[in-house]
Amino acid sequence: MLPTVSHGDGVWLHDTDGRAYLDGCSGAINTNLGHGVREITSRMHEQLDAVCFAYRTQFTSQPLTELSRLLTDLAPGSLGHVQYANSGSEAVETALRLATLYHAEAFRPFQCAILTEEPSYHGMTAGALAASGHPVRKHGLNPLLANQSTVAKVRPRDGELRADVEQWERAIEEIQPHNLGAVIIEPVGGASSGAVPADPAVLRRLRELADRHGFLLVADEVMSGLGRTGTWFGCDHAGVVPDVMVLGKGIAAGYAPLSAVLVRDEIATAFDRPLSRVLFGHTMAGAPLAAAAGLATVEYLIAHDIPARADRSGRHLRALLEGLAARHPVVRDVRGLGLQLALGLHADPDRTPGTSLDLVAAARAEGLLLYPTGIDARTESVMVAPPLTSTDAELEELALRLDRSLSRLTPAPATQADRLVAATH
Repeated sequence: MLPTVSHGDGVWLHDTDGRAYLDGCSGAINTNLGHGVREITSRMHEQLDAVCFAYRTQFTSQPLTELSRLLTDLAPGSLGHVQYANSGSEAVETALRLATLYHAEAFRPFQCAILTEEPSYHGMTAGALAASGHPVRKHGLNPLLANQSTVAKVRPRDGELRADVEQWERAIEEIQPHNLGAVIIEPVGGASSGAVPADPAVLRRLRELADRHGFLLVADEVMSGLGRTGTWFGCDHAGVVPDVMVLGKGIAAGYAPLSAVLVRDEIATAFDRPLSRVLFGHTMAGAPLAAAAGLATVEYLIAHDIPARADRSGRHLRALLEGLAARHPVVRDVRGLGLQLALGLHADPDRTPGTSLDLVAAARAEGLLLYPTGIDARTESVMVAPPLTSTDAELEELALRLDRSLSRLTPAPATQADRLVAATH
């Protein structure tokens, strides 16, 4: 049975039995600023007293207008139009719908195939899940997802965790570029691969091919966007501007349901009516209360230069994790960017997932929260992605608890003294 949460404070969550847990994975890698940030909660209280909801076709709101301005200012290139939703799944669904409608508007209805990657994860709604390379989360849903016949996958070479340039080029050629409506890619992996970054050469090549053939390049930055990887956006590491960028999780840092789809000006203006009337939307999307939370969050990110802080803290945490990997044979590798990090694990071939779930349970016993990831034995891992506001002391406490958690799974390597004692018995 799960504990009942009582309250949160910074990187800590407390249950009703008085136990404290260090939030080593930011919930689901979304509470990027930690818990109980007054600069955010006070703004939400103010908005709560003013108005919580106004329907998107009847009103906009000041916080929503300001949030849109900040997002488009931060975004690279001409990503100048914003559509809002409530979750990353909904925002990915919106992006896929946009790609389909964009080509239909230009009398290219046949250009509707969506190319994605395995492993990948884009959300739990039907279209987003169909576009995900995550067999575990699709299990049992084939009757629902079978209608998503326009989705194709690119897979990595044996022994690799993500596809390389040649694999992507081959997949696009097999589909035939004139049939391809969009490529959707995670600049840094999440639930499926465990924080494996895309090769910057892949992102740059996809940008070139999108420009040549006219398909849309969609960056799923639900997890990696807004500072998590040490830059504002995961695409920044490759210097690539996508046609569509999907934001979630960190946009309101767990304080309210909110996500956004940023669209290049050339695409948003290709229709004979405003983009909001093309895409429709969800009842609660961009409601004033969520917008106030999002605006306060993004202003906090800017004021405290959180991406730079995540870069510095990520280097420190990575060094701590690499020290653990050297001592614990169950750890295969340390991967990721910024504070979107993961431990790749040597999986139990008889049960997958297995080792990751064992480690998460062991960590919980040590008062540490981790996030299990991976789709098979090759990708099994746990994400270590604490709030971007974590101090060095908090990161070191995380490493201490993780060290004890790993020791619950595998005995510590024998010392020379241990071996001498064993040799005498």
